[in-house]
Amino acid sequence: MKHLICKIIVLVLSLSSISCASIFSKKSQSLSVNTGDVKDATCELFNGKGRYVVNSPGSIVIGQSCDDLNYICRKKGYNEIRGIIAFNHKGSTAGNLIIGGGLGYLVDVGTGAACKYPETISLPMTSIID
Repeated sequence: MKHLICKIIVLVLSLSSISCASIFSKKSQSLSVNTGDVKDATCELFNGKGRYVVNSPGSIVIGQSCDDLNYICRKKGYNEIRGIIAFNHKGSTAGNLIIGGGLGYLVDVGTGAACKYPETISLPMTSIID
């Protein structure tokens, strides 16, 4: 009987550690976007969770994703800028990979809970005349 109880406890603890970030992390992230000295530029951000629009300087809440964040910023009289911002893994991801045996990691990557973007994104724009 004691062996059975120990096995049940180990099983419950193992299952509870799987997808920790998915359970305990937010599914969204706040970003601050600025375009240097250029104010009121419109920036579109795209990732695996959706499309988001923010005027700079400004903040926006986006869905977390383990996809890179693509951006396009535009303002009349300035060169359009496009680019990609790579995601980073959260610190808890390594522990989940080790403790969860990989399954928790896969769940967290699938939900985006394992990844984050920089909190502040600087996207300097240049005048068309320059």
